[in-house]
Amino acid sequence: MKIATIEDTQEVLDMSMKFMSETNYTEFSDEGTIKSFIENIVMSPQNEKIILLEPGVGFLAGWSVPFPFGPHLVGSEIAWYVYPEHRGKSVGTSFLKAFEYWAKEKAGCSMVSMVCLDEGLSKYYNNNGYKLYERAYMKVL
Repeated sequence: MKIATIEDTQEVLDMSMKFMSETNYTEFSDEGTIKSFIENIVMSPQNEKIILLEPGVGFLAGWSVPFPFGPHLVGSEIAWYVYPEHRGKSVGTSFLKAFEYWAKEKAGCSMVSMVCLDEGLSKYYNNNGYKLYERAYMKVL
């Protein structure tokens, strides 16, 4: 696993588009916007934003954001994708642990926030020490 660089943009973009096709965000995703966002992340200081990449396997993108209710930073996942053939082989756990390390040691975060799309993932997070704080719902306008 490595920290993605500008040279990895196309590979992360390809995985991002696969990620989008597996979510409810498909109709809102724009390849050009996603490419620019990836470039912005990899060119940012590594204590603010990061993309962890295992070429041909998957990626996890995240950033450090202020906690709105106290003087803390939160390492917040932006997107996380692992190719289906690599799922269930502890690859996701490697990404999660690397992201937690980055958030605490490099970005100075005191919390990590992860998105959960289904009950199976909820169980995974619980098994890795995460606690449900709230659920997010969205309405298309």
